[in-house]
Amino acid sequence: MIYLIVLLIITFLAYKLIDRHTHDIEIHREEIYHDNLDKEIKILHLSDLHFNFDKKYQDKLLKIVNNLEYDLIVFTGDYINKKQYMVNLDQFLKEIDINSNKKFAVWGNNDHKYDLEELKDIFENNGIELVNNKNIALDIHEQNINLIGVDTPDIGKDNYNKATEEIDLSNGYNILLSHTYYIIEKEKLDEIDLVLVGDTHGGQINLPVITNLLKNNFALKYISGKYILNHLIMIVNRGIGYNIIPFRINCKPEVIQININNKK
Repeated sequence: MIYLIVLLIITFLAYKLIDRHTHDIEIHREEIYHDNLDKEIKILHLSDLHFNFDKKYQDKLLKIVNNLEYDLIVFTGDYINKKQYMVNLDQFLKEIDINSNKKFAVWGNNDHKYDLEELKDIFENNGIELVNNKNIALDIHEQNINLIGVDTPDIGKDNYNKATEEIDLSNGYNILLSHTYYIIEKEKLDEIDLVLVGDTHGGQINLPVITNLLKNNFALKYISGKYILNHLIMIVNRGIGYNIIPFRINCKPEVIQININNKK
């Protein structure tokens, strides 16, 4: 009997630990410095929402987002786990108390499993512009910000040349949105300052043996966090949701708030 009680206690504690790692959303703040900027720019980066039936978790994320300040909000793909959860995505985007008219998104690989026109309508009806293989010149605090987006590179939907047509990358701070980091291996990106990506879920299950398997067998070179790569900085978002395996271990979900300042 005592062994059964101990087993139940261990099982309960393991469940609570996994639940915490899966649903305890962290606010990850990154500071970046650049000489071309005189005034601070705040970017909120969300990725891999993978919405499902968990409305309570969705509301928790909404509360966090609505309590953060930003000049620009961006989404980098993989928004739902099944077609029926488009309604969850629509509801979430409607309820975001967006304090900026600058909000943009790109597709992820999972998004191409669904009706992209339906997804497009959801984003556009909620005031979020899709920048798949296109760009837009922004004015944030009287500073030139060039935002470039590519459709997801891992299934060959990206077109960086098209995405950078008719934009002067020599004038301003240049931000590239992509679902995966593969874009930095496909293109030179000589004039890009900041790359924001998701896709990896931060490994999702971060145990030494499993993490090494992911790196060696799935070529995950960049799993999460900030990477300084010669002239540019890349930030890999661990994302919010999960896919296939319905939990996380040692890899809490996150939203990333990026503050870009002048070094002075």
